[in-house]
Amino acid sequence: MNSKRENGVKAVGTWSQAALCALAAASLFANAAWADPYADGIEFYQKRNYSRAASCFETVLVRSPEQTNAMYYAALSYQQLRNNPRAVELYTTLATRYPSSQAGRNAILALRSLAPGALRGGGGTASMGSSSVRSYSRSGSGGGDDADIARLPAQERVHFRTEEGGGKPVLYVSGAVNSTPLDFVFDTGADHTVIGMDHLAKIGLPRPSGPPSGQSMGVGNAVTNNWTLSTTVKIGGIERRNFPLLVSDRSGVPPLLGRNFLDPYNYTIDTSGGSILLTKKVTAVASGGYSTTSQGGVPFKRVKGGGMVVNVEVNGRTIEMLFDTGAQSCLFSRADVNRLGISVPADAEHEMTQGVGGAMPGLRFPISRMRCGPIDKSNILITVVEQNFGEPLLGQQFFHDFQYTIDDQNNVIRFLRR
Repeated sequence: MNSKRENGVKAVGTWSQAALCALAAASLFANAAWADPYADGIEFYQKRNYSRAASCFETVLVRSPEQTNAMYYAALSYQQLRNNPRAVELYTTLATRYPSSQAGRNAILALRSLAPGALRGGGGTASMGSSSVRSYSRSGSGGGDDADIARLPAQERVHFRTEEGGGKPVLYVSGAVNSTPLDFVFDTGADHTVIGMDHLAKIGLPRPSGPPSGQSMGVGNAVTNNWTLSTTVKIGGIERRNFPLLVSDRSGVPPLLGRNFLDPYNYTIDTSGGSILLTKKVTAVASGGYSTTSQGGVPFKRVKGGGMVVNVEVNGRTIEMLFDTGAQSCLFSRADVNRLGISVPADAEHEMTQGVGGAMPGLRFPISRMRCGPIDKSNILITVVEQNFGEPLLGQQFFHDFQYTIDDQNNVIRFLRR
C-alpha cells in the first residue's frame, strides 16, 4: 500500500487517480437497484463534495432503508459537513440495529469519539478487527487441521522480491495455488490469505456461483463479498492442503498472504538478505494483551482477527498501531492525528491510497518523530485520510531497514539494525 491495510484495504501502491476512482467505483457496486446513486455518492465523497454525497446516499436509503453501507457513508458525509446530529442519528441506527455488520462496527467506533453517550453501554462486544483487511464470515476462518499442521516442515527459508509503489518496498513471495504459480504480498496485517476474482482464471478455477460466505473491509471502507474455497496453497516448502482461501469480489489488487497461512510459524524477515526464515512454533501461543516481558523486543498484542498491535510514540504521544508488513507507508485517519495533536499542513501533498477496500484520497507530510522500541526516526512521512478504519498502520517505511523476528510464543517483535 501506499499505505494499505483483507486485514487493509490494503493499499499496495500509489496509482493514478483516474484508475483508482474507476476501481473504487467498480468494487462498490453491490446492487443494481441502487448502484447509480451509490456510485455517485462514492465519487462525490472522494471529491470531498460531502453535500452532494450525502444527498446521493439518502436517495439510496429511501429506496433501500437497510442498505448499511450507504447509511454509513451518509453518516461520514454529514460528519464532514459538521451536521453531527444527523451523523449521530445514522451511526446510532447502525450500532443498534446492525451491530454485527461491518458498517455497524464502524459506527460503534465513530460514536465512541463523536457521541459516547449514544451507545448507552451497548456495542462493547462489536469491536471490529483491525487488520488491513478485516473479514467476517458465516464460515470458520481456521487455517487448517492438526494433521495438516503436524506434517509442515520445522523450518523453511523463503526469498522475497520488493516492489516500489510510492512508498517503501512491499515484500512479494513466490507461491502456488493448486500447483499454479502465483505471487503474494507477505502481509502480517491481513487476517486471511486472499485472492481477487481476476486471479481465478489464471489458477483455472471457475467464479463462485453460490452465495458469499462472508464479507471483508479494509482501508477504503468498501465492503466486498468473499467466497471461501478449499485449495492447496504452497510457499517454498510449506504446503497447506485443504486451506481456506478467500476469493474477494474485487480485482486489480495483488494476492495477500495473510495471518492464517503464517499462524503455525514464528518468522524472521531479513531485509538485507531478502529472505524470510519461518520456524515452527513448538509451544502454545499466548493470546490477549501485551506480553508481561518483552525479552528484549517490542511487545505486541493480538487483536480480533489476528493483527499485531504495538505501542508507538508519535511526536511524544503514545498510540496503538497495527504492525503491517503489507503497508508501504504509515497511515492515520484524521481522527488519529487530531488525538495526537498533529495539524495537517496546508502544503501537504495530495495522493490516492489504494487497497482492498477501494481508493481514498490522502494527505502526505512529515512529522517530527516516531519511535517504537529501538527504531527512532525523525522527519518521517505519514499519510492521513478522512475515513476511520481502526488502528493506524505502521508500514514498511518505518521498519524496512531493520531485520525483525515475530515471536508469537512471547508476543514480541525483535528488531535488529542491518
